[in-house]
Amino acid sequence: MDLRHLRYFVAVAEELHFGRAADRLHIAQPPLSQQIKQLETEMGVTLLQRTKRHVELTPAGATFLLEARRTLEQADQAVASARLAHVADANQLVLGFIDSAVYYYLPHLLNAYQRVHPNVELTLREMTSGQQLEALEAGTIQAGLLRPSRVGPRIAFEEIAKERFVIALNRDHRLAHSPAINLADLRGDPFVFFRRELAPVLHDHMLGLIKKAGYSPNIVQEADQARTLIGLVAAGVGVFLTTESLWGWGGYDIVYKPLVPTSTALPLSLAWRINDRSVALEAFVASTREVIRSGALKAPGADPPEVVLGAKAHPGRRRPDQPG
Repeated sequence: MDLRHLRYFVAVAEELHFGRAADRLHIAQPPLSQQIKQLETEMGVTLLQRTKRHVELTPAGATFLLEARRTLEQADQAVASARLAHVADANQLVLGFIDSAVYYYLPHLLNAYQRVHPNVELTLREMTSGQQLEALEAGTIQAGLLRPSRVGPRIAFEEIAKERFVIALNRDHRLAHSPAINLADLRGDPFVFFRRELAPVLHDHMLGLIKKAGYSPNIVQEADQARTLIGLVAAGVGVFLTTESLWGWGGYDIVYKPLVPTSTALPLSLAWRINDRSVALEAFVASTREVIRSGALKAPGADPPEVVLGAKAHPGRRRPDQPG
């Protein structure tokens, strides 16, 4: 028995005439009669009394009609609900991002996406990389722009860029007119830094770069957000070791300088749950790959980030973390 049998039976039961029911269903009368007989045989119950002049419901048929209508209504409601869910799935995207991505990468990617998908309702959430990974696992965001770290096999990472480290200086700093800066030249300078608990791996990596230059930094202020740290640089509180995606941000009082020798590049990745088949998510992943493939992510500063073509998604890969 399938829904087609139920629809055929309901049409005959309501019309009490095989010819009119066949017209209503847009089928020939003989196949309709055969389908009703097949239904009765399958059930082992006579649903309709037939004579040459009229058709009437048996008591069993009257009872079955009530339940058949209810079943068809529920099936129609299930279809309608699925269609609504599909529309919502195709028109909603919840995206997390680290704060350093908001100044360069996020605008490029969102502009490209919304040009093609203008009706998608975007919900943006600024979060640290660690918070994004937890949110992805919990299903409260669908994708994230983050610094990947060790996670379970359910999360896919696709590297979209590699950023070099730069130094943000106040415009009155003694090295503000230097073309590039060696970290050794900042020995004795006050540093502003993000708090270690936000991203221990990245924090220790950056401290390691400075210690490799021969000293431990004098950290005079810590903060949670890159914009706060840049504000502290603008106020002359200290210098800030950061990534080149922030290049040029902060206005007249800030200058950015590349490091010499060039330090290890820091990856930025798009992450999502592997089993998420959201239409809006798949479109965002595809759009991001196209932006990268087209070369549209140009340099935020004098030296461009090393842009990586969208390679295979790789779950569970270990990378440094990053504060948001």
